[in-house]
Amino acid sequence: MTELRDRLCASRFLECDPRLTIYEPPAPTPEPTTPLGRAPKANPYLTARFGLLANDSLERCRSFIASHTRAFNAAQAVYGVTREVICGHLRIETDFGIATPLSPHPLGTFPAIDRLISLYVRAPAQGSLAHFQRRQAANEHSLVRFQRRQRFALEELTDLIEAAKVNDWDLFEIPGSPTGAIGLVQFEPSAFDVAVDGNGDGKIDLFDPDDAIFSVAHYLVTRGWDANPDHQKRAIYAYYGGHYNKDPDKYYMKAVLAYADAVRTYLAEHPI
Repeated sequence: MTELRDRLCASRFLECDPRLTIYEPPAPTPEPTTPLGRAPKANPYLTARFGLLANDSLERCRSFIASHTRAFNAAQAVYGVTREVICGHLRIETDFGIATPLSPHPLGTFPAIDRLISLYVRAPAQGSLAHFQRRQAANEHSLVRFQRRQRFALEELTDLIEAAKVNDWDLFEIPGSPTGAIGLVQFEPSAFDVAVDGNGDGKIDLFDPDDAIFSVAHYLVTRGWDANPDHQKRAIYAYYGGHYNKDPDKYYMKAVLAYADAVRTYLAEHPI
């Protein structure tokens, strides 16, 4: 914590702001083991509880498109990304910023900078010392993951602070996810370089729907989106992150595509 605070204070940006808070989330619950013979886990985005393909979910997309038709049309003209795919990302990431019983605070409840600093200083899971005494190799793996998380958080913090300087943001007024992702698009700070001023007001605001629409489309293009369907799948997958060729499930990509198909059908039946 001292090392990070020294770095932040040296930036002459935060100046050890008294609003800075370190959150200590509960230790993660171990995932249950899967007995042999049990069916593979269902796509979590396609469960009834998540409600991705429910009519009310599709109607939220329809209403969002109706309110921002010009931005969707322009984004498709510029980047070639369809409105249905853009909606798939915005629906899964933050449900278009609309509070629902399942997600009452879709944009986050704590400042992104607090989240990233907490991620940086949070120690490995409780009991890791005892675990080390029992299984040294497993503990070393935990330590490596902790160090990797520290590097990620510090790099994201650096990008967030730089973006705040450029855009004159009050960092403690910007909510974020537990990993510091921001806005309707849930971009990590390292992805801010592909964010776009979609409404032409001279600034980038990832909480603004037009900026969000353009930013999703531009992000996908920078990850290889073009007319090739396989390239489109890889770009959608890259939004979530991971190793495409090593991931047998690709839940996020499949969910975005399923939602896009469902929206396309829904709009044909319920024209705007």
